[in-house]
Amino acid sequence: MPVPPVSSHRPTKRHWLRWAWIPLTIVIVVVLLRVVDIDRVGHELAAADLWRIAGMLATWLLWLALRPVRMRMLLHATAPEMPVGYNDTFGAHALGNALNGLLPMRAGEFGMLWVLNRRAHVPVAGALSAIVLDRLCDLVAAVCLLGLAILAVPNRPQAVADGLSAIALALVTGVVLLAIAIRLRRQAIALAGRILPERWHGAVLPRCEALLVGLSVLARPAVLARAVLMSAAIWAVTATSFTLGIGAVWPDVGLATGAFTVGVTAMAFLVPAAPGGVGIFHAAIVFALSFFAVPAEKALAFALLTHALTLFTGLAVAGVWTLRNGLDPRRIARESMAAAEGDDPPA
Repeated sequence: MPVPPVSSHRPTKRHWLRWAWIPLTIVIVVVLLRVVDIDRVGHELAAADLWRIAGMLATWLLWLALRPVRMRMLLHATAPEMPVGYNDTFGAHALGNALNGLLPMRAGEFGMLWVLNRRAHVPVAGALSAIVLDRLCDLVAAVCLLGLAILAVPNRPQAVADGLSAIALALVTGVVLLAIAIRLRRQAIALAGRILPERWHGAVLPRCEALLVGLSVLARPAVLARAVLMSAAIWAVTATSFTLGIGAVWPDVGLATGAFTVGVTAMAFLVPAAPGGVGIFHAAIVFALSFFAVPAEKALAFALLTHALTLFTGLAVAGVWTLRNGLDPRRIARESMAAAEGDDPPA
């Protein structure tokens, strides 16, 4: 099983990882509190345009419905022997998204793996490959979106373009290294065998090899084309949702503003963050909107509004799905967090 049960009598060896995000989050929150007027933020929230908020909610729900379509397509490529229905892929994404909003260390990804393996009976390698591909598609799409949107930033500083170039270079390097590892699979596994402790070899190395096999599906033109089209649709909806939400507090914005803000926020999540990205999510939005002359109070109001809306609707959707399908969300959350901390990783 991908996420082994954790005994309540054995303490987790890496509990400190749960709290590693706290210092950074404290610093970010303190800085935000020093640069904004909290009373004005509250006023901006109270004055927000309800119709645009409704539009943001509608596009957010559309986003929730679209993402499982891409995941199901990727699962069909990585685990064709085990067809997965939309209900299970929807539940995996909804639950993973909700857990990421509540737990640190991206534990929601392990929640997705839990659902796909234990409920939909997808082999671990196929499910893990699809999840990694799903996140890789998001990363590439976010960089491309940010690259296009940055052209619309007025008086953009050279540092912003340089930062994007550095991210793009790192992404290209990572993709090239991954392609080499897939191409030279046996050599890559041999290298991993020299790095990992010997006691992990029997369980970890076969799964690493199966993962590389699964990732190779993007070499198929049909799979790649569908992934590109679905990713473009998903991120266009995301940018639209942000544009509507920003417009609720600062109407003088366009789609490029929403796209740029989405891209910056996505890059911020590359930094280990608190559950739901508390702090870094809000700071990234304030930073991105500052390039469009949006006052910090209005930008933070939008960030708080977006965070609250996506968190609570995400939790509601995931809660309804788990109850309707007879699952125990507390057990999934507990085992996902244990896996994220590294408890019994090779089991």
